[in-house]
Amino acid sequence: MSTLSGRELLLRTLFQQPVDCIPVSPFIHVNYVKEFFGDPDVDAVARTPEVYRHFGFQVMHRNCTPIYEAFGTAGPGWDVGVTKSAEGRDETKTTVIHTPKGALRCVEALRWTYEYDAEASPIEYMIKGEPDLDLMMAYQPRPRPADVSDIARAADAVGDDGITAPWIQGAFNLAAYYYRRVDDLLSDALLNPAFYHRLMGYALDRYMAFLEQVIVAKPDVLSMGGNIANGKMVGAGFFREYIWPYEKRLIDFIQGRGVPVLYHNCGYARRLLPLYPSLGMRAYESLTPRPYGDTVLADAVAIFGHGTTLLGNIDQLDLVRKGTPEQIAAQVKQVVETVRERAHFILATTDYFNENTPHENIHALADAGRRFGGC
Repeated sequence: MSTLSGRELLLRTLFQQPVDCIPVSPFIHVNYVKEFFGDPDVDAVARTPEVYRHFGFQVMHRNCTPIYEAFGTAGPGWDVGVTKSAEGRDETKTTVIHTPKGALRCVEALRWTYEYDAEASPIEYMIKGEPDLDLMMAYQPRPRPADVSDIARAADAVGDDGITAPWIQGAFNLAAYYYRRVDDLLSDALLNPAFYHRLMGYALDRYMAFLEQVIVAKPDVLSMGGNIANGKMVGAGFFREYIWPYEKRLIDFIQGRGVPVLYHNCGYARRLLPLYPSLGMRAYESLTPRPYGDTVLADAVAIFGHGTTLLGNIDQLDLVRKGTPEQIAAQVKQVVETVRERAHFILATTDYFNENTPHENIHALADAGRRFGGC
């Protein structure tokens, strides 16, 4: 059993300091917190730590992410109108922004995939071409103060049992999630690089102003999404030339202010792994094996070494949701034997628990992690 608190164990592991066991801290998202309590309106900020404690995990609280307003509110020359339509639980939101020289429009869809889980994404993006970016750069008001209070609320709920790790977007994720279709972005980089770099720079400058406020709220870690430009979407050469500089700038900006970055790619990553250590992130996840990714754990351990803390490699889709406790324990043992003495490691899942994941299997993950990891 560890002599360290959950908070000490996770922070020491993230900062590559000596620890007496391998922490176990899978990604528990809002959907599973809702299912756990059987309440779609549960206060996930306050109650997420209870789910971690129930299963005996060290707490890494990610359900405390401040909202980023990519388009902002109304201001001089920036008249924002929002309409919503619903079909059952699903919702479609249309935003139209009028400026003195033209209008901007985007449409976002919220679609429920399970009882407690939904996907939200644009189906029509705001920036369809260079004239749209021109309007945005000319008239978009400065970002208004952000509500970062959930980070402090989460820290109070976690106490000494773990850490807060709210989500932020990586630089490419930011552009592809809010501003422009990913296939257009990829084409822009090759066919119209001046436009691509102008868009990436503008989006990142605004985002860093928002992150200044997030950092003031004192999160322990920032979980940075880097999953859109994954190893199936782009090659190493493209990533190095067009994406790496922006991801590096953002990581340096955050870590230069004393907050470690946990970089997240939950999908294909094998051909990008050799580039990732040069980004300088403090930690990396999710080490996703086949069939949902292509990472070989031993290869990742050799590439990152002791300079970056690694998390993940336990499949929550098939193994934890559908496997037996014995199969889960066998996989945990194999993972621990691969990383022991060779890497700083947090045993975790490759992404968040799906609904209908049996409690007995989650207990099996926790028990095996403690048994083979020494906690």
